[in-house]
Amino acid sequence: MFSDLQRQLDEALRKPGPVSNFLYVCEEKSGFERSTIVYGGVFLLFLYLLLGYGANALVLLVGFIYPAYQSVKAIETESKEDDTQWLIYWVSFASLQLFEAITFSLTQFIPFYPILKCLFLLHCMAPIPQNGSTQVYNYVIRPLFLKHSPKIDAALDTAVEVAEQLVEENLWKALKSQK
Repeated sequence: MFSDLQRQLDEALRKPGPVSNFLYVCEEKSGFERSTIVYGGVFLLFLYLLLGYGANALVLLVGFIYPAYQSVKAIETESKEDDTQWLIYWVSFASLQLFEAITFSLTQFIPFYPILKCLFLLHCMAPIPQNGSTQVYNYVIRPLFLKHSPKIDAALDTAVEVAEQLVEENLWKALKSQK
C-alpha cells in the first residue's frame, strides 16, 4: 500500500505545472529527488507546527492557498472533473472547520492537533484519485446528505416562506406608516 502511495506521489510530482517546475529547479540545484524534497519540506513544516507560534494560522494557510489557486485554475478549464475535485475539497474543508468550531474545547487538548490537522489537509488536497477529501465526501458527507437532504430541503422551504411572509407583512406596515 505504501509503495502504491509513493508511486502516485511520484507521478503527481511530475505532472506539468508550477509545483513540478519548482521541484525541478530544487531537484537540479540540490541533487535530491523530488519526493525527498517534498518529505523534507513536510518535515520542516511539522517541526515548525510543533515548536513555532501561530501554528493554527499556518495550518489554515496550508489548507487554503494551494487549494484556492488550484480551484481558480479548475474554473478556467473546460473540464468538469477538476471542478468537482476541488468542490469536494472545499466541502470537506468547510465540514472540518465546522466540526472543529463545534468541538474546539475538545480539539485544543489533543496533543499535536495542528500537525494532525495539517497532515489531514495535505492528504485531502493530494493530487491522487482517492485523496482524503474524496474519502471524507464518499464515506461521511454524501451518505449524510442523501439521508437528510429531504428534511433539510423542507426546512429551507419553510424558512423561505416564513421570511417572505414577514417581509411582505412588514413592508406593507412600513409603507402604510410612511403615508
